Formats: sequence, C-alpha cells, structure tokens
Amino acid sequence: MAKRILQILFYINILIYGYAIYLYFTHHTLYNKITGMGVLWMVFILLPYFLWYRYKDKKIEDFQFKNNNRKL
Repeated sequence: MAKRILQILFYINILIYGYAIYLYFTHHTLYNKITGMGVLWMVFILLPYFLWYRYKDKKIEDFQFKNNNRKL
C-alpha cells in the first residue's frame, strides 16, 4: 500500500513538471510558479515519504559512524 502511494505521489510530481513545461512552451508566465510548486511538492511531501518508506524497518545505528577508537 505504501509503495502504491509513493508511486502516485511520484506521478503527480511528473504531471506538475509536465504541465510547467507545457506552459513554458506556450509562453505563459505561470510556468515559474508551477515549477516552484513541483519542487516544493517533491521536497516537502515526496522526499520525506520516500525516506520514511525506504528506511522504516532499519536500525539507525547501521548508518552512523563510530569514533570510539579515534585519538585526537
């Protein structure tokens, strides 16, 4: 279910960018705002959901550096 939601969010993002490209080629001034909305959508909705989905069952200690034996 989560994978399907992630796919739907990704396709919505692609549609937003496609619409912005269409507006760009029709010389409409709204394409900058649509592109910005696509970037915000990707950064604040799609990316956090992807990161949560990808790393939800993993231990955080596997991704951290350990400096126990390092001397200054």
